[in-house]
Amino acid sequence: MAMRSYLLGVSGEATAERYLQAKGYSIVAKNFRSQQGEIDLVARKDEFLVFVEVKNYSFSNYRSPASAIRKSKKESIIHAARYYLFVNRINDLNCRFDVLTITRRQGSEPVIDHLENAFEVFGC
Repeated sequence: MAMRSYLLGVSGEATAERYLQAKGYSIVAKNFRSQQGEIDLVARKDEFLVFVEVKNYSFSNYRSPASAIRKSKKESIIHAARYYLFVNRINDLNCRFDVLTITRRQGSEPVIDHLENAFEVFGC
């Protein structure tokens, strides 16, 4: 079961990457980790550095993308984003946090829901 979940996650991140690139985003990092969190994708579009959380479902999900991210997950993403900015000495870009959900149904194309600026962080 763990391997299936891992492969579903990898597949979702690859789908998200292709989707974002088709929308004009440049992917600058994948699976960036800090001690307290991970960011699935870091992308750049226009004047924004975008930290993207990808949620991949193999079933119909009736929750919104924003509700897919709990408070503790937001905190770990924010920590990793701040660490990414520090390590890469970035202090002159606007940043935002997006959530991208992918719902897969057997025999059909995945349904992608992209919520830009899913949550706000002050001082990022």
